[in-house]
Amino acid sequence: MTDTPLTGAGLIASAYPARYYAQYDRTATGITQVTALIDTLADTAVINALPAAADMVALTSDQWALAQTARSLHVQGGLLLYPARYYAEYDASAVQPTRVISWTDMWEWSDLGSAPDISNLLAVSPTDWADQSFRRNGKGVQDGQIIDYTPPVPVALQAQMVLSGVPGQTWAKFGSKGKAVPQAWVDYQDALEAIADGTDTTSTTLPAEPAS
Repeated sequence: MTDTPLTGAGLIASAYPARYYAQYDRTATGITQVTALIDTLADTAVINALPAAADMVALTSDQWALAQTARSLHVQGGLLLYPARYYAEYDASAVQPTRVISWTDMWEWSDLGSAPDISNLLAVSPTDWADQSFRRNGKGVQDGQIIDYTPPVPVALQAQMVLSGVPGQTWAKFGSKGKAVPQAWVDYQDALEAIADGTDTTSTTLPAEPAS
C-alpha cells in the first residue's frame, strides 16, 4: 500500500495545519507586535515566502475574524499575550464577588505601558461584548465568571447615612418630651461618628440601634 501524494491545498494544510497565522519578529525580545496576518489558503498567500508554521502564532478562526479590525496584537514567548480580544478588568486580590472595574479591548492597545495587569483580566466573549446592556449593567466577578452584581455600600457611607437621621430620632424620642438623651443613644451616635469619619477602621457593620 502506498500513500497518496498530497497536492495543492493538501500540501499547504500539511505544512500549515492551522490555516490562519500571525507573523512577528522572532528576533525581538520580550513583548513584540504582530507584523502580518496570514491566511495560508488565500489566493494572495505566497507560501514559499512564509516562515515555517512553528515560527508563527497559530490563530483560531474566531481569532482570525476578530483580528481583521484590530489595531495591535502582541506576542510573548511565541504566543498571543492576550489570546482573547475583549476583557473585564477586576481586582483579582479582592474578596469575591468583586466588581468589574472596567471593560477593555486589548487588541486596541498599541502601547501597553499603562495596560491592566493580565492577572486582573477575565475574557469576555464577542457576543457579550457586542451587547451594550451586558457591559452597562452592574457586573462582578466570582470564581472566574462574570455575574450580575451590586457592590455593597461601604460601611463608612452607611454610617454617614444613618447618622444624618439620629439627631431627629433623639429629638422625637426624648428632647421633644423634655427627657434627657439616654447614654445608650449617646454611645450609639459616637460609634456611628467614629465609623463615618474613619476613626474606627475595624468595624464592618453598623452598631445596633438602642432599644429605647
